[in-house]
Amino acid sequence: MATSSIIEDIKINNPKVMEEYVAALEAAEKAPIVPVQELAARRITDPAELKKIMLRGIEKWGKK
Repeated sequence: MATSSIIEDIKINNPKVMEEYVAALEAAEKAPIVPVQELAARRITDPAELKKIMLRGIEKWGKK
């Protein structure tokens, strides 16, 4: 597991820092998992539409 190697390398000597670290871990554990929304993307097959999009990017940056 990836997290086990991360936790093994942490050395904390200050008790206050350790309490804050544990509190942050507990808060992360209780935080709700927010699902990622799917992107509304579509495949562009029309050459004229693709050219329009590409030119818009070039004009935005002032390169022609």
